[in-house]
Order: sequence, then C-alpha cells, then structure tokens
Amino acid sequence: MLLVAAYWRTNLTMRQIGPLFGVSHSAAHRVIDTLDPLLALPPVRCRRIDQVAIVDGTLVPTRDHRLAAPSKNYSYSANVQVAIDADTRLVIATGDP
Repeated sequence: MLLVAAYWRTNLTMRQIGPLFGVSHSAAHRVIDTLDPLLALPPVRCRRIDQVAIVDGTLVPTRDHRLAAPSKNYSYSANVQVAIDADTRLVIATGDP
C-alpha cells in the first residue's frame, strides 16, 4: 500500500518509484494495478439535492496537438473541470481541448 500511496502522492513514474522500494518497474506496475482499486472510495449511488460541491478547473499540458487547443500562454493544453463533494469524493470530471 505504501508504494501505491507514494506513486499517487509523488507522481513519479514506475521506473522511478520501483527502485525506491527495491523492486523492478514491472513489479511496481503490478503492485499498483492490483492495489490501486483498494484505495479508491466507493461511488455514491444517489446524491442529495442540497449537496454542496467544490468546483475547480485547470489546464493540463499535452504534447498531442490533435487533442489540445492552444492556450493563452501559447502552449497546447486540455481544459479540465472537476467537481468533488465535501467528503472529497469525485462527482464529475470533464475535459475539453
């Protein structure tokens, strides 16, 4: 579990995080693929009408110019919006180039 938590917290690649835990990058990939779903919060089936959500957006840089649009700083990026509830459960995530 610590390897998975470190992977998501640090945003390191599998090749970088594997040696930190004394395993190969392929073993790190298998561990993350196996244990990652166990750390996910279960989805909520029905939401209250009066529920408050936190909405945020960001530009995610991308190298694929077909999937992205030029932003105001002349780099290509995808526009992503996310809404989460007060329990930090993901409500919706959308993206548009």
